[in-house]
Amino acid sequence: MLSLSEGVMAVKMKEVCAQTGLTERAVRFYVQEGLVSPSSQRRGGRTWLDFSEGDIARLKAVAALRKAGFTLEEIRSMGTDFRQNAPAAAFALRQRLREAIEAHERLARTDPAQAEDLEGYAALLEREVRDRPLPPSDQKKPMTRLNWPDIVEWASMAVCALVMLRLYVWLLDRLSWSSPLLDLLLNPFTLILAFPVLFLPVALVLGSRLGKWLCRHFEYVP
Repeated sequence: MLSLSEGVMAVKMKEVCAQTGLTERAVRFYVQEGLVSPSSQRRGGRTWLDFSEGDIARLKAVAALRKAGFTLEEIRSMGTDFRQNAPAAAFALRQRLREAIEAHERLARTDPAQAEDLEGYAALLEREVRDRPLPPSDQKKPMTRLNWPDIVEWASMAVCALVMLRLYVWLLDRLSWSSPLLDLLLNPFTLILAFPVLFLPVALVLGSRLGKWLCRHFEYVP
């Protein structure tokens, strides 16, 4: 462990996972969602997370509440003002559990062995679910999860390609100005073909490496 200040110790990620029983991915996700806010420091050009004992206690609490069925938003609201928001969150959870129990009872009254296919099983359930609405998630526009590492890598490749193109045009201009015989030695087709064959691959490789370096450089490190 590392010392943050007098009487306060910073715990490294592996020890945090050992004490909480959470995976590193889960810990980082809860940090990203703002459910726990460890201190961070820039050391060696990278960002490091330093967890206190209070952060570990909060992670254990978040894990227990998630296992109980609370949503991330409900946990976040309880962490902001527990006395004000906890009753409503608990009521909402009880309501969801009650609905789940009712759904279980409906399914228990219907045996899949009585049906031969999906449509037949749905027909058996129709009477039980006729008055129930569709889940809210089925009626919302689906959200796509952005793959930021790929986005950063492709953006870096595009930037490097544009920079290489400007450099290539500038180089041709300088050579044409300094060597009037260049137009006689190389025809326009050869000059145009040289960029995608020679310069563009170099730019794409450099851009890919730059994008990967940026993702590694700015990620949280235990």
